[in-house]
Amino acid sequence: MPQLKIFLSAENRITFELGDERVTIGRLAHNLLQIDEPSVSSHHAEIFFKAGRYHLQDSASTNGTFVNGERVTNAMLRSGDDLRFGTVEGIFLSEEDASLSQPRPDSLSSFPEPATSSARPENFVSSSPSPKSADTRDPLGVAVYALAALAICSFGAALFFVLRM
Repeated sequence: MPQLKIFLSAENRITFELGDERVTIGRLAHNLLQIDEPSVSSHHAEIFFKAGRYHLQDSASTNGTFVNGERVTNAMLRSGDDLRFGTVEGIFLSEEDASLSQPRPDSLSSFPEPATSSARPENFVSSSPSPKSADTRDPLGVAVYALAALAICSFGAALFFVLRM
């Protein structure tokens, strides 16, 4: 059955199944689909089935009715259309698409928040075959390796000049 999904917040979603009856949308309780949100008018819009298609009609709402970002007074709905009643977003899904378990990610207006901190779980065990390298360097060890490299280069240069004579 075709559906109208309304996203009030990330946690609060309304799924309304559409039939052949006219569905009134608004803030007042006598609407078939009540959206208790200040930006939604008392009698905001209607969805009805006519000639095999669903249609959306704005009811002279104050904050407007939008389909795919464009303000409309009348629109024929297609599956996947992004809807907005005032500031409340939703999506119209055909019968085939209504069987999907989640809405399209781009239909949500909220964006994930970036993490403020990160921590390794207490029971974390590394499966890497090589041990974690130390972040600190030993200055004495670096100096010893540098002197050894210099000594090898000096010995090689001296040997070269002795053999050329």
